[in-house]
Amino acid sequence: MKKVKVKTPAKINLTLDITGAKNGYHVIESLVASIDVFDVIRVKKRKDNYIGVSFSGLPSGVADEKSNAYLAAKAFVKEFGTGGAEITIERHIPAAAGLGGSSADIAGVLAAMGKLYRINRDLSYIANGLGSDVAYMLKCGYAVIKDRGEIVESVSGVKNMFYILIVAGSQGVSTSESYKGYDKIGKSYRRRTAAAVNFLREDDCENFFKVLKNDLYFSSARILPEIKGTLARLKKFGAAVMTGSGSAVYGIYKTKRARDKVYKALLSDYGDRLIKAKTL
Repeated sequence: MKKVKVKTPAKINLTLDITGAKNGYHVIESLVASIDVFDVIRVKKRKDNYIGVSFSGLPSGVADEKSNAYLAAKAFVKEFGTGGAEITIERHIPAAAGLGGSSADIAGVLAAMGKLYRINRDLSYIANGLGSDVAYMLKCGYAVIKDRGEIVESVSGVKNMFYILIVAGSQGVSTSESYKGYDKIGKSYRRRTAAAVNFLREDDCENFFKVLKNDLYFSSARILPEIKGTLARLKKFGAAVMTGSGSAVYGIYKTKRARDKVYKALLSDYGDRLIKAKTL
C-alpha cells in the first residue's frame, strides 16, 4: 500500500457543561455528534522519513509545517519508527469555528498513517497528546466527552438523525480566549449533558431540543458579538446553539424539509457561510 485516503467528519457540541478546573485546565462534560462535513486527507508513503503537508480548500490559518496535521504525522513516525509521508488535506471544515477542524485533521492523519504502515493499534494515547478532543475524532458518532475531552463515552441506542444548518462566523474565536472570558464572567450554569443523553436515547426530541446549551456562549459572544445576533436569528426557527467555543452557530431540525426552509430564509443574509449537514 503506497497511498491512503480518509475522510474525517466535523463535530458539533449539543451540550457543553464546564464542571470545574484541574491542573490549570477547565473540566468539561459535553454531548457531541459527528456531522457529514468532512476534511479529506490523502497520504502517500515515502522511503525516507520526510513529512510534507499541504492544504487546499478552506484556509487553515497556520503555516503547513506548524499545523497540527504535521505534528500528528511527526508524532506517529517517532512513535513507530516508520518512513515519512506526503500529506495533502482538502479542507471543508471551517477553522476556529468550534467544529473540530484541527482535531479532525489530526485524527485523519493518524488514521491514514496507521493504514499506510499497517499499524493496527489504538492511537488514542497519541491523539490525547495532540489535542483535547482528538480521541473522540478517531471514534466519531454520538458520545459524551469528559475532563479535558480525552475521556470518550460512546452513546448507543440513538434512533434519530438530525438535520443541521450551520452559520459559520465571519471570523474565528480563540478557544483559550473564550475560556478566559468565561472565568472573568465568573458564573456557573446548570448542567444539561446527562438530561440531553437521556432525552436523546428516549427519542424525546421536544425535550432534547430544550436542554441544548453551551457554557462558553456568553464569553464567545463578547469576543465576537455577531454570535449573539446569529443565534437569535436561528432561534426564531427553532432550536439553536453555539458549537465549541464558536464562532459557528447551528440550528437543529427533525426533518430535511424544516432545515431547508430555514436555509432559504437565511440565504440572502449569510450566503456561503451557511452549511447544510446532518448527524452521522
